[in-house]
Amino acid sequence: MLKCSSVDGFKQRCSWETIQSDERGLFSAWLTEVVKSNPGAVENLRQFSSEEERVLFISSLNKVDRFIVQPIYKVKDKEAAKIKRDEGNTAYHKKWYKQAHMMYSMSVVKAPQGDDSLAYSLANRSACLYYLGEINQCISDANLALVSGYPVQLQYKLHERLAKCYILLKDKENAVQSLRVAKKMLEKNKGKMDKEKYQSSMKNILKLGNSFADPSGVKFDNITVVKNVEPENHKVSAKPDKKLKEFSSLLKVDYNPEVGRHVKADKLVRPGDTLVVEEPFASVLYPEKLGTNCDFCFEKLRAVVPCPDCSGVGFCSKDCRDKACSSYHKYECKYQDLVIGLGGSALVRLALRIITSHPLDYFKKIRHHLNVDVESREFKLPYLYVFNLVGLDEERWTEDMFSRTLMAVGLLKILKSAKYFPEKSEPDIFTDDEVFIGSLLLRHLNILQFNAHEVYQLLRGSREQMKPCKNIKIGLAVYPKASYFNHSCHPHIARINVGNKLIVKSLVRVEKGEEVCDNYGPVYYFKSKEDRQKELSSRYWFQCKCKPCSEDWPLLGHSSDPTWRNKKDEGKLDFLVSLYKCGSDFIDHGQRQEAVQSLVESIDGLYEIVSPPLDSLTRAEDKLRTCCNDMGTVIYSDTALKFNPEEKSGNLMTK
Repeated sequence: MLKCSSVDGFKQRCSWETIQSDERGLFSAWLTEVVKSNPGAVENLRQFSSEEERVLFISSLNKVDRFIVQPIYKVKDKEAAKIKRDEGNTAYHKKWYKQAHMMYSMSVVKAPQGDDSLAYSLANRSACLYYLGEINQCISDANLALVSGYPVQLQYKLHERLAKCYILLKDKENAVQSLRVAKKMLEKNKGKMDKEKYQSSMKNILKLGNSFADPSGVKFDNITVVKNVEPENHKVSAKPDKKLKEFSSLLKVDYNPEVGRHVKADKLVRPGDTLVVEEPFASVLYPEKLGTNCDFCFEKLRAVVPCPDCSGVGFCSKDCRDKACSSYHKYECKYQDLVIGLGGSALVRLALRIITSHPLDYFKKIRHHLNVDVESREFKLPYLYVFNLVGLDEERWTEDMFSRTLMAVGLLKILKSAKYFPEKSEPDIFTDDEVFIGSLLLRHLNILQFNAHEVYQLLRGSREQMKPCKNIKIGLAVYPKASYFNHSCHPHIARINVGNKLIVKSLVRVEKGEEVCDNYGPVYYFKSKEDRQKELSSRYWFQCKCKPCSEDWPLLGHSSDPTWRNKKDEGKLDFLVSLYKCGSDFIDHGQRQEAVQSLVESIDGLYEIVSPPLDSLTRAEDKLRTCCNDMGTVIYSDTALKFNPEEKSGNLMTK
């Protein structure tokens, strides 16, 4: 880390970690070498006022070429895929379907395109999923195996399995169609199997066909179909805003020079209202989640669909894979581990992802629109909402800007190697288009430091009870509209995620004209004012003047005496507190809907008669947050695939 003697050490460390989160990475050594080889370069950077000038200056320095870009990624491994497939076959024959599923999944990820293990492992995994009751996933795997080179003479088995799946789903039309194809494929390949095998297989297919007329004549496998719980379809309360469609019409975005853009209530906002529903402009998984969540939509992986070229990421569906591979992943596929090896933070990967998600022409066409505007609330082009977020460039110390610019140049070199730019040029000589993209990377590194949002999923210990539960960080995303919310140490909203989509719910009652605030980390009821101020000034570079700070609200457990708004009403207060306690009981018994109703009524009523802080009000808001978290993506501690001891073995297609 380049140190500045005039800037607080903790503030410098916080900023540095948004560039390099792992000190074992190579970036720090590269930075040190460049600085030593170019005396006075750090001070000379001060003379440049634009991102393009800074990128051009840094790229011309000695030793910048010491960072040699080459593909570093998890390659496909034919032998490893075969070993895992064999292990899957062994587990399957023992009816250890969960273990077999895991082994086949590892084989699928490792297998090169066109290799036998890919198609066979997909087909065999579909058999596991069938017996585990994961019928929709079974269908997806069977169809994927069919287009991945599964032998023609065996394809009738997959179509027969598809028919069984559709029968279980009571989808007669698709079941009949699958049986027709199974029969046709079997007849077509009659000469490639012995007579007894052919007759037995045809008999099974015909029996399945007759099951529609006489179900008693067919003995079905003992399968309990797992019902997939669809995530809630969140929509904003009232109606969408006419200009900012992601926002509820309950809100408006305002601006003043002292606090910048901020969100106010345009109408009364009540606890429980859905205020924002926003897709990310770009998002990245944390490295440790690349094997457990879909790289595109962040959904939990149940039956991983592999990248065709690398073993480093997985997708929840063919659709997600195709979308990723046609945009960002075709550039990042063979360089993702290089960025991680640099020690690059998730924020660095997100800065790159904003670029790789769109072709060069996308940015070239809007280049004349890219003039920083931190006052406007609406823009004509989606990217402008990202570009015009606040990056506090004017407050950066030179050492910080030097480090960020060198990281931007490093990312630019990776883009060149990944053939993001159609015109060829030398690795360390940059064209006008390349310097332009480098300037955008630098802009992203600056603005994301203050505007990136972590993405969460809720881990629950039980399907019956809401507690214990814990929010798990799985990635980072940029939601430019949601970034308009300013901070308060008294959080007004809860941010939840469905996949990588953001939903903002109100926790409090906000009167028309009052500001609606997010919380950037420290809350008044858990941390002292001094600790909060230190964290916020170091991480976000502002002195908080919210009401809890200006009035120095006490910690939780020290606000038992109410501050009455008008007339004192102990009876109503007692009733509303009892409602909060009822809501808490509902949570303990897993009754979220009932809990929300009680908590919303309690919080709304308490705001009518008292002003915060009040311990019972704070606790009610926190309980409502727990309920809101449960409305996003939820995983359970028993997320291992269901095992049914009565499952029966079927005809496994092995080779």
